[in-house]
Amino acid sequence: MKATIHTVCAILLGLFFIYKGIDKIPIKLKEVSSEEITATIIERNSYEAPVGYKITMNTMRQSGFIRVISLFQIFAGVLMIIPKTRLAGLLILVPIILNIFLMHLFFDNRIGENILTGTILTLNLVLCSYYYKRIQRVLIDK
Repeated sequence: MKATIHTVCAILLGLFFIYKGIDKIPIKLKEVSSEEITATIIERNSYEAPVGYKITMNTMRQSGFIRVISLFQIFAGVLMIIPKTRLAGLLILVPIILNIFLMHLFFDNRIGENILTGTILTLNLVLCSYYYKRIQRVLIDK
Protein backbone atom coordinates (compact mmCIF):
# COMPACT_ATOMS: atom_id res chain seq x y z
CA MET A 1 0.00 0.00 0.00
CA LYS A 2 2.84 2.39 0.90
CA ALA A 3 4.53 1.70 -2.45
CA THR A 4 1.30 2.36 -4.33
CA ILE A 5 0.72 5.69 -2.58
CA HIS A 6 4.35 6.64 -3.26
CA THR A 7 4.02 5.74 -6.94
CA VAL A 8 0.76 7.65 -7.41
CA CYS A 9 2.07 10.75 -5.61
CA ALA A 10 5.36 10.68 -7.55
CA ILE A 11 3.57 10.34 -10.90
CA LEU A 12 1.15 13.15 -10.03
CA LEU A 13 4.02 15.40 -8.93
CA GLY A 14 5.90 14.51 -12.12
CA LEU A 15 2.88 15.36 -14.29
CA PHE A 16 2.41 18.62 -12.38
CA PHE A 17 6.00 19.67 -13.08
CA ILE A 18 5.78 18.64 -16.73
CA TYR A 19 2.68 20.85 -17.02
CA LYS A 20 4.29 23.76 -15.12
CA GLY A 21 7.48 23.44 -17.19
CA ILE A 22 5.57 23.57 -20.48
CA ASP A 23 3.53 26.50 -19.14
CA LYS A 24 6.73 28.54 -18.58
CA ILE A 25 8.12 28.16 -22.11
CA PRO A 26 6.17 31.02 -23.75
CA ILE A 27 7.31 34.37 -22.37
CA LYS A 28 4.51 35.93 -20.30
CA LEU A 29 5.62 39.18 -18.71
CA LYS A 30 3.77 40.45 -15.63
CA GLU A 31 2.41 43.98 -15.76
CA VAL A 32 4.26 46.42 -13.53
CA SER A 33 2.59 49.81 -13.69
CA SER A 34 4.57 53.01 -13.48
CA GLU A 35 2.42 53.94 -10.46
CA GLU A 36 3.56 50.77 -8.64
CA ILE A 37 7.18 51.51 -9.49
CA THR A 38 6.91 55.14 -8.41
CA ALA A 39 5.05 54.39 -5.17
CA THR A 40 7.28 51.51 -4.15
CA ILE A 41 10.74 51.94 -5.59
CA ILE A 42 11.06 55.72 -5.89
CA GLU A 43 8.95 57.03 -3.00
CA ARG A 44 9.67 54.30 -0.43
CA ASN A 45 13.09 53.31 -1.81
CA SER A 46 12.03 49.67 -1.62
CA TYR A 47 11.64 46.65 -3.87
CA GLU A 48 9.00 45.07 -1.61
CA ALA A 49 6.47 42.58 -2.93
CA PRO A 50 4.76 42.45 -5.31
CA VAL A 51 6.79 45.01 -7.32
CA GLY A 52 10.18 43.46 -6.57
CA TYR A 53 8.83 39.97 -7.34
CA LYS A 54 7.33 41.08 -10.66
CA ILE A 55 10.55 42.81 -11.71
CA THR A 56 12.65 39.77 -10.71
CA MET A 57 10.38 37.36 -12.58
CA ASN A 58 10.25 39.58 -15.68
CA THR A 59 14.04 39.73 -15.68
CA MET A 60 14.28 35.92 -15.45
CA ARG A 61 11.68 35.53 -18.21
CA GLN A 62 13.33 37.95 -20.63
CA SER A 63 16.83 36.56 -20.02
CA GLY A 64 15.71 33.01 -20.81
CA PHE A 65 16.53 31.69 -17.33
CA ILE A 66 12.90 30.60 -16.79
CA ARG A 67 13.12 28.46 -19.94
CA VAL A 68 16.16 26.65 -18.53
CA ILE A 69 14.25 26.00 -15.30
CA SER A 70 11.26 24.78 -17.30
CA LEU A 71 13.42 22.29 -19.22
CA PHE A 72 14.75 20.87 -15.94
CA GLN A 73 11.20 20.67 -14.57
CA ILE A 74 10.02 18.76 -17.64
CA PHE A 75 13.07 16.47 -17.55
CA ALA A 76 12.64 15.74 -13.83
CA GLY A 77 8.89 15.18 -14.30
CA VAL A 78 9.52 12.61 -17.03
CA LEU A 79 12.13 10.87 -14.86
CA MET A 80 9.61 10.70 -11.99
CA ILE A 81 7.08 8.89 -14.15
CA ILE A 82 9.56 6.13 -15.05
CA PRO A 83 9.99 3.80 -12.02
CA LYS A 84 13.72 3.13 -12.48
CA THR A 85 14.57 6.85 -12.71
CA ARG A 86 12.06 8.14 -10.14
CA LEU A 87 14.68 8.87 -7.48
CA ALA A 88 16.80 10.87 -9.95
CA GLY A 89 13.76 12.96 -10.89
CA LEU A 90 12.89 13.58 -7.24
CA LEU A 91 16.46 14.61 -6.41
CA ILE A 92 16.68 16.95 -9.41
CA LEU A 93 13.48 18.64 -8.25
CA VAL A 94 14.66 19.29 -4.67
CA PRO A 95 16.76 22.40 -5.44
CA ILE A 96 14.25 23.62 -8.02
CA ILE A 97 11.30 23.39 -5.62
CA LEU A 98 13.36 24.80 -2.75
CA ASN A 99 14.31 27.79 -4.90
CA ILE A 100 10.68 28.36 -5.97
CA PHE A 101 9.51 28.12 -2.35
CA LEU A 102 12.17 30.54 -1.08
CA MET A 103 11.49 33.03 -3.88
CA HIS A 104 7.80 33.07 -2.97
CA LEU A 105 8.60 33.27 0.72
CA PHE A 106 11.02 36.21 0.42
CA PHE A 107 9.86 38.07 -2.72
CA ASP A 108 6.12 37.44 -2.95
CA ASN A 109 3.38 38.45 -0.56
CA ARG A 110 0.72 35.92 -1.61
CA ILE A 111 0.21 33.50 1.29
CA GLY A 112 -1.55 31.00 -0.99
CA GLU A 113 1.60 30.68 -3.09
CA ASN A 114 3.70 30.12 0.04
CA ILE A 115 1.36 27.35 1.18
CA LEU A 116 1.23 25.69 -2.26
CA THR A 117 4.99 25.74 -2.85
CA GLY A 118 5.67 24.67 0.75
CA THR A 119 3.29 21.74 0.34
CA ILE A 120 4.97 20.68 -2.91
CA LEU A 121 8.42 20.97 -1.30
CA THR A 122 7.27 18.87 1.66
CA LEU A 123 5.71 16.26 -0.65
CA ASN A 124 8.93 16.01 -2.63
CA LEU A 125 11.02 15.57 0.53
CA VAL A 126 8.61 12.91 1.83
CA LEU A 127 8.82 11.07 -1.51
CA CYS A 128 12.64 11.28 -1.34
CA SER A 129 12.57 9.84 2.18
CA TYR A 130 11.11 6.65 0.68
CA TYR A 131 14.60 6.09 -0.77
CA TYR A 132 16.41 6.93 2.48
CA LYS A 133 18.49 3.74 2.63
CA ARG A 134 19.54 4.00 -1.00
CA ILE A 135 20.53 7.67 -0.58
CA GLN A 136 22.38 6.85 2.64
CA ARG A 137 24.39 4.10 0.90
CA VAL A 138 25.52 6.57 -1.78
CA LEU A 139 26.39 9.36 0.67
CA ILE A 140 27.97 7.26 3.40
CA ASP A 141 30.53 4.76 2.18
CA LYS A 142 30.75 2.01 4.79
